[in-house]
Formats: sequence, structure tokens, C-alpha cells
Amino acid sequence: MKEVFGKAEYMTRFRTRTFFTALFTASFMAASSIISPAETLGISSIQALNGVINGPAASVSGGSTAIDAALKQIQDAVSNASSVVSGIQQGFTVPLPEGYDFNNVGTYTYDKMTGDLSHLKASYPSMQMDVLGTTVDGRQIYHVVVGNPNAPHKILVHAAIHGREYITAQLVMREMASLLEMQAKGQNYAGKNMADVLNAVCIHFVPMVNPDGVSISQLGMAGIRSQSIRDSIQSMAAQDAVSDMDTYLKYWKNNARGVNLNKNFDANWTVCSDTKGHPSADEYKGPSAESEVESKALADLTRRVHFDRTISYHTQGEVVYWYFGFGSYVNNARIMAQIVNNNSGYGISDNYAPNSAGGFKDWAEQKLGIPSVTIECGKGTSPVEEGQITDMWTQNQGVLPDLLITM
Repeated sequence: MKEVFGKAEYMTRFRTRTFFTALFTASFMAASSIISPAETLGISSIQALNGVINGPAASVSGGSTAIDAALKQIQDAVSNASSVVSGIQQGFTVPLPEGYDFNNVGTYTYDKMTGDLSHLKASYPSMQMDVLGTTVDGRQIYHVVVGNPNAPHKILVHAAIHGREYITAQLVMREMASLLEMQAKGQNYAGKNMADVLNAVCIHFVPMVNPDGVSISQLGMAGIRSQSIRDSIQSMAAQDAVSDMDTYLKYWKNNARGVNLNKNFDANWTVCSDTKGHPSADEYKGPSAESEVESKALADLTRRVHFDRTISYHTQGEVVYWYFGFGSYVNNARIMAQIVNNNSGYGISDNYAPNSAGGFKDWAEQKLGIPSVTIECGKGTSPVEEGQITDMWTQNQGVLPDLLITM
């Protein structure tokens, strides 16, 4: 996990770390022929802070200017975000419809999710649902729209991009159902009629981006339908010198092809850290950016819809990541992080490293300028204990309503 800085200590730590990270990354990228060593660090604050650091011969004054620009931008964003309030803290409530598997404490599987989606569609006819793609093991990547699909503003929420973080699919299903109920009842929240709000802002949900990885983590080899994929995973385990297959599969993070989907997006992908370098249960970033069905489906959706905001749910650590270098997205992304903090108490990290990259949030911010956050829920080790869903819901139930009314 990255460090989480308090506001008081942020300035000194960020200035020091960013400058030396910039110099290290510049040397590495120039040595790797990613950039030209003739360029200077200060050529552009946007380049410098987005990891396209210019040359080991960079001037200290130029680098300092870039860092100062980023510091000022973040300071302003923190100040602007300080006025954000929580509807839950003001006494407003959020409903959770009963009679669904996502209400229960227990392992939330792909089959339970598909059952809940069918039930929700029958109960709330305004809900729109389709499929973004089919995984290599034959599971569908479901996509749901809550609210007016032609609304001028659109938000993307996705979860379970990592197999062992499957509890986040259950959380996002609860968020989806809650908004459907608020829309159907025209419920008032923080002085706003949510039916009216969802007519102006719609939310796209992809509750389980990586259903194959989820099934492997939950069910082991029994969760794999294809014999060829079983054989492939056995080969990965052999290459990783695995002695305990059950544990190896329980902590499975990647998709069925052994690729970490949240290192498979085109954001500093070429320099993204990859400690494995081959298909495995974790780490491996894939042969190329968007090489996987799941990551490409999510990226294609994002390019097609032009979202105003995105939220990526992960476990664990109870921290919000929002920053990936200088850019136009910064102010609104920091407001999003504050909304999450107000509801959950999760820490906010204003830190980033150019080679800790390839994530969906990183790509959405760097390449598309979309304000985005990654929310790390839960405590302990993934897969987190399933009883934590109760606290996760309490901490996150107001996040989307609060975000909606700020749009």
C-alpha cells in the first residue's frame, strides 16, 4: 500500500518524493529509450508530473517549477474539497431493498450476482442492462445503467477487477439497488428528489469486471469451466513453484489468462512494475495494454460513453487514491476523494509513482482527463473476511448519492 499523508505533513513529503521520483524516472525512461535524454525536466509541468519526465540532464529549477505547479494545484483542490458535506451526516437515509443475495453475509458468487441482476430488472423496469463481452471461460461481463441513459452527465462505477476482491461486487450491487429504489420512490436526499437527479445524471455499473478471476478465488479449480484453462493455470502454478494449490487459487488476483487487469491499461504501461513477467495469479501486466477481454471492454465503454467521473472499487486498506499527475481532472477528483472520506473515514492519498501504473483510474485521468478515484475498502488481506460487507456498506452507502448531487 502507498503511504497516506495528512494535510499538515503533505507539503514537505510530496515535494521531496516527487522531485526525486521525477529524477529517478527520468533516468530510467531515458536509459530505456522511452524518451530523449536531450529533453529537459522543466519543459512542461504536465509532462513532468505525468511520468513523461524529460531527461537525466534536467535542471533543478525546471523540475522545481513543475513540482511547485503540482503542489499549488493540489493545494487548491484540497481547499475546494473542504466544503463538501455528507447527506448521511446530515441525517438523510439510504434504502437497501430486501430479498436479494447481496443482502446476506457470505461468499457472493457470479451466479448469485446474475440472479440478483435478473431480480432487479424485474422489480425496476427502468433499469437497463446489457453485456460488454464474454470472458475466456464463458462468463458475461454485465453492464447496468441506472437513470436516464441520455442524461448530460454520466458516472462509471466498477468493481471486482481483481478476483480475490470479490466482496466489492456485492457492495456495488447494493449501491445499484439502493439508487434504483430511490429513483422509483422519488426519495428526497439532501434536499434533492433522486428521480430528478437521476434524470440529469446516470450511473453505469460494471459490478464484476473479472468474473473468471472471482470464480477461481472463490471455488478453486471447481470454478474453472474450460479444461484448457485448467491446464494453463496448472502450468502457471508450476512456473511459480507452487506447493499449496488451494492457497494459490484462493489468493488469485488476475483473470483466467493470468493477467492483472488493473495493470493492463495504457497509462505508463511500458514502465509499469511487473515482478512476475509471465502469466500468474498476480502481478503480470500482460503482453500489451488492453490485451484482455475484460480491460478492453471497460476501456471501450469509457471511450464510447465519455464519463464525467469514474469510481473503481478494490480491497483493502481503507484508503482513497485519486491522483496521477498534473492535469485538468485534479480539482474534481479531489472532491470525489473528499466525498468518500466524509462518508467512510477512509484516508486520502495525494501520492503517486509513475511506475505504479497501468490501472484503470490512472488511464482515465492521464489519457482522458476524467476525474476518478480508486476506493480500497476493508481491512486485513484480500479476500477480506466476508462479514466486513456490513461495515463497507455503512461506510459507502452515501458515496454515490453525495456524488450525484454535486454534479
